[in-house]
Amino acid sequence: MHDPYQNAFKKLYLLIQKAEHILICAHQKPDGDTLGSSSSLLNWLIREQKDAVVFCKSPVPLMFQYLDRSHLISNDPALFTREFDLIIVLDSGSLPYCGIDEYIDHMKTKPTIANIDHHATNELFGDLNIVMTSASSTAEVVARFYDANSIHVDDKMATSVLTGLMTDTGNFSNGATNAHALEYASHMLSYGARIHDIQRNINHVHTVQSLQLWGRILDRLRVNTKHDIAITYVLTKDLEGMPENAESGISNFLNTYLGKHETILFLNEQSNGTVKGSIRSVHRNIAKLAQNLGGGGHANAAGFTINGKIEETPSGPRIVGVDAKQLNDLLS
Repeated sequence: MHDPYQNAFKKLYLLIQKAEHILICAHQKPDGDTLGSSSSLLNWLIREQKDAVVFCKSPVPLMFQYLDRSHLISNDPALFTREFDLIIVLDSGSLPYCGIDEYIDHMKTKPTIANIDHHATNELFGDLNIVMTSASSTAEVVARFYDANSIHVDDKMATSVLTGLMTDTGNFSNGATNAHALEYASHMLSYGARIHDIQRNINHVHTVQSLQLWGRILDRLRVNTKHDIAITYVLTKDLEGMPENAESGISNFLNTYLGKHETILFLNEQSNGTVKGSIRSVHRNIAKLAQNLGGGGHANAAGFTINGKIEETPSGPRIVGVDAKQLNDLLS
């Protein structure tokens, strides 16, 4: 069957072949999909003897440092003072979400931007946009790019792709799981993907401290019967002295094990005066809700960021901030 993205995949391949200097960008506060997609492309480009580098505004979390050449991923903004022919942005609905908008604005020479993603709320900011909203993950889009161009996938590339597939589907348990995700996971295993390495790192890296943190978060769990939504939160002070990303994964965990309730909302207070919201649902389409709150995402997994801080009340959390009315209506 003809892939409607075939021509776009061919265009991307030609852009890569013509480019002498390539910058791959993973989004800030990275997850397994953006890092898996980025490291897979990096390993391929290095194998092809291309001058390529990956930038991520945030450091690579410990749990993903098993990815091959993850130590080469830079968070140094000075990279953007270099001249690049091509920038490949992965798993980001916008340049601000990726965290690179201001860096690109100040580049002396404007490179071609390829935007590779699977979020329905993507702003199509690239010169080339490959946004496959039916895909389980950006890693799946990368795998389909390899297929379309008959690119040999080695064990390093396969391990990275499988990481993205597994993390964005919650180990093939959430609403993003589809036939293509399982098909490409099978392909990656046949190419030598180190699935036990992935499982050990993404599922079994919690310290005693992080598990104690999860205990506090779970203890705060409340159900808003009016909206049939389960809500919990983490405060900035909770994260003091904790390992980096200690709260990571709680949304998917709740979505998997709290199936009685349609929607999960996890609020994460940030040190910069904002609150990040992570929304998960098995059946509801919550992308529009996230978009109304200034964010975006998929039908069953989305998020947003709002200015403010979390105030604890006897009935649950409230957001103190000038833009918080709509969110507080949802919490009440």
